[in-house]
Amino acid sequence: MTGDPLILAIDNGTQSVRALLFDTRGNLVGKGKQDIEAYFSDQPGWAEQHPEYFWDSIGQACQKLWASTEATPGQVAGVTLTTQRGTVVNLDADGQP
Repeated sequence: MTGDPLILAIDNGTQSVRALLFDTRGNLVGKGKQDIEAYFSDQPGWAEQHPEYFWDSIGQACQKLWASTEATPGQVAGVTLTTQRGTVVNLDADGQP
């Protein structure tokens, strides 16, 4: 790993996904934000979203992050994920949603 170690924080919110990169002193090094669409529902009172949509949105936020900084993915020493709601994605035997 080259350069100082960094922490990648993924914040999956209700309106966007943010990828934030911090140094070990807590300073923001870079950020990327991908807006996301509101939930949909085929059932009254339900709130749903396709798991692949979240995964793709995280990828887009991370691409924007790496474009915003000179830091490299090889510097990432840890990753954290936060979300505002309880989210469960069931996977099949092949690891697919």
